[in-house]
Amino acid sequence: MANQVRRRAIKYGSNALTSILIVLGLITGINLLGIFYQVRFDTTEGGIYSLSDQTLTLLSGLESDVSVISFFREQERKAVEPLLRQYAYHSDRFSYRVIDPDREPVEARRFKINSYGMSVVISGDREERIATTEEKDLTNAIAKAVQQEKKVIYFLTGHGESSVGSTGRTGYSRIRNLLLEANYDVRDSLVLVTEKVPEDCDLLVVPGPKTRLYPTEVNAIRSHFEGGQFAGIFLMDPGYRTGLEPMLESWSVVLNGDLVIEQSAVGKTLGMDYSMPAVATYAVHPVTEKHEGLMTVFQFAQSLGRRGTVPNMKHTKLAMTTSSSWGETDLSILGKPGKPEYDPATDTTGPLTLAVALEGELNTRLREKTDHSNRNARIVIFGDSDFANNQLLSMQGNADLFLNAVSWALDEGARISIRPKERGYRPITLSVDEGQWIKLLSLVFIPGIPVILGLLVWYRRR
Repeated sequence: MANQVRRRAIKYGSNALTSILIVLGLITGINLLGIFYQVRFDTTEGGIYSLSDQTLTLLSGLESDVSVISFFREQERKAVEPLLRQYAYHSDRFSYRVIDPDREPVEARRFKINSYGMSVVISGDREERIATTEEKDLTNAIAKAVQQEKKVIYFLTGHGESSVGSTGRTGYSRIRNLLLEANYDVRDSLVLVTEKVPEDCDLLVVPGPKTRLYPTEVNAIRSHFEGGQFAGIFLMDPGYRTGLEPMLESWSVVLNGDLVIEQSAVGKTLGMDYSMPAVATYAVHPVTEKHEGLMTVFQFAQSLGRRGTVPNMKHTKLAMTTSSSWGETDLSILGKPGKPEYDPATDTTGPLTLAVALEGELNTRLREKTDHSNRNARIVIFGDSDFANNQLLSMQGNADLFLNAVSWALDEGARISIRPKERGYRPITLSVDEGQWIKLLSLVFIPGIPVILGLLVWYRRR
C-alpha cells in the first residue's frame, strides 16, 4: 500500500515537474523570440507611434554613419530613448548614446551643452543640434547633417501671389517653414526689378499670380526654363490672365479657366462645400506614389487640359477628381447664393485633372548649349494655389503633395515620402442621445447584469 502511494506521488510529482518545465520552456522561447525578432503593433489613427515613411526612407538611404548624443537626466531618458532605439533598429549606420550631463559633465562640456533635453546629431565633421524629442525634428536634423548641398528655392512675387512671409490664411509661411526644416534656402524673386530669374535658382515656384506679368517677366521666366534651368512649380488659380498661358500651352498644358465643382460624398463627409474638391485618385508617378489612401483638398481650383504634344516630353496627369465633378465655366456663381447646376452645353464633366507633371526637353536647341545635358526638365503645374496655403496645408495629403513635387522637380527622389504624423487632439464628440445611451449603459445595464444573474441563480436554487 505504501509503495503504491509512493509510486502515485512520484507520478504526480513528475507530471507536475514536466508541466513546469514545459511552461518555463515556452516562456523562455517566447522571450528569446521577442529579443531576436522584435514586432511592434501600432493601432493609433495615422500610426503616430511608428516611424514615418520619410524617416524610413532617410534611414535606408544613409551612405555615411550618423551618431546621436542626447543629454537627458537619468529619470528623463525614457522621453527620447524609445525613439532612438527605433532609428537604430532600422539602420546599421545609426547609433546613439543617452548621457546624463550631471553624471558626465566632461561630455556635456565637450559638446557645449548648457541645458537638459539637447541632442547632437553628428555625421562626419558636421553637427546639428535640436532641443526636442519629436521624430520630424530628429529626421530633419539627420537630413541636414548628411546633406552636402543646400538647394535654393525662389518664390515669384510682385503680382498678388501667396507670400512665404505671410502668416495669414492665404499665406505660405507654413510651407516656407517646412522647406527651411528640410534644409532648403527659401527666397523671394522680384523678376520685374531684376528682369531675370536669379542665376542661383534651383527651383522657381510661381504661387498663384493675380495680375498679368509684364512681357519682360514672361520672357525672363521662359528663358530661365528653356535656357538650362529645369525645375519649376506653377500654381495657377482660375479667373486670372497672367500672361504665362502661352508659355504653358507651348509645353502642352492648357489652363481651362473653369471652376471645379465637386459633389461627391467624400467632400461632404469632411464638411466641405462644392468649391473644395477632395482628390483621392492619383497617377502612378514618383510625386504621388506614396499618396495611396490620402486625400488632397483643393479650393477654387481650375482643371488642366492637354493640347498637342512636345517631342521628348512626358506629360502625366497627377491628380484627378471624381466622375461626379464638373468644370463650371460661369465663374460668377461664386457671388450668387445657392448651389451651382451642371450645364451640359457649357460645362465639362469629370473626372478632371488638377495637377500635371512634365518631364523631358523643353527646348532642344537651347538645351544643347547648356551644361545640363544629362538632366531633363521637371515641372509640376497645379490648377490651384490654395491647397498649399496656411489654411489648407494641414489637410491630409496637401503638405506631402507640395513637398514631394519639390523633391521630384529637384531630382531628389530619396526625399519623396509621407511626413511624420502629429499627435493631434482628437476628442470624441457625442450627441445628446448618444450621451444618454452611454449613461444608461454605464449606470443601469452593465451594473444590472450581475444583479439579474444573481437573482436567476437564487431563484433556481430556491
